[in-house]
Amino acid sequence: MEIAERRKLVTVIMPARNEERNLPRAYDEVTEVMAGVPYDYEVLVIDNDSSDSTGSIAADLCRRDPRWRYVKFSRNFNVDASISAGLRLARGDAAIVLFSDLQDPPSLMPKFFAHWEAGYDVVYGVLRDRQGDPWWKSLGAKAAYRLVHALADVEITPNATDFRLLSRRAIDALNQFEERNRYLRGFAHWIGFRSCGVPYDRRPRVAGESKAPLLYLVGFAVTAITCFSTRPLQIFSVAGAGALVATVLLASIYIGSYFFAYPMPGLTTVYVLLLANLAVLLLGFGTLGEYVGRTYVETKRRPMWIVDHTINFDAAEEVDDRPAARPRQLPIGSNQAA
Repeated sequence: MEIAERRKLVTVIMPARNEERNLPRAYDEVTEVMAGVPYDYEVLVIDNDSSDSTGSIAADLCRRDPRWRYVKFSRNFNVDASISAGLRLARGDAAIVLFSDLQDPPSLMPKFFAHWEAGYDVVYGVLRDRQGDPWWKSLGAKAAYRLVHALADVEITPNATDFRLLSRRAIDALNQFEERNRYLRGFAHWIGFRSCGVPYDRRPRVAGESKAPLLYLVGFAVTAITCFSTRPLQIFSVAGAGALVATVLLASIYIGSYFFAYPMPGLTTVYVLLLANLAVLLLGFGTLGEYVGRTYVETKRRPMWIVDHTINFDAAEEVDDRPAARPRQLPIGSNQAA
């Protein structure tokens, strides 16, 4: 008697915050797409403490469809914590991150699956166009991506997004990262498994508001750079050496003018040099402070998230970020499913 081959399981990780108008659409679109692929699936809705009816809508979806599971955080722990929790809880042979605002089109998921079946462990979306975003946001995001790409110690593709698929062994590798300052896009490149990009155009937001204001984007870029590079510190070392050379040259000019020519008036120059020196020092201290502050956060070892309640989880399943809740880590090269 032949044993039927087990169908692969795919986990859809869906971070959400105040997406009451988008979540029903997300259910319809994901259900339609997954009906056309040869996989079983589960959807993990990770709610970053929504203040609207996102929770009640998610609860209704979970009652209607047991493939949908819901986790509500006790407060907003930010999007990287949502994705990290989803990866920790994913039971699939692969997981794909899909935001509930649906700006990343679910219709592209079969293309991601095709690359996964071809042997790629990481398949990530690469933005061509940000439809609906204001010009300053598009320009700022492109500049931030290029800056991270230029400074990072690993190759991070510009315009790569969190819309990505991870194989089981890539999930197990990322679950071993315990850093509190997290840049998951960089982590997915750092692990070094075979990867490829899928170009796409981001759709305009149909409902709700963006959760990424300007200051968030600045902080996001700073986190990405400090996670993967110490070059900003090296840049200030080079700037210090350059300032020293400029000082010696300027001093030589002043000494020469005093002995061999008319002495140069120097009060304005002194003020300018003092202000320039102060600016460099403050920027240097600020950069150093970012690294020291993030090191301080890491040493406290606080949980990355705390769960308020869950739906469609077994009583034996632990969902808090505690050592006892962390699943057994598989060897990095293992292809075993959870």
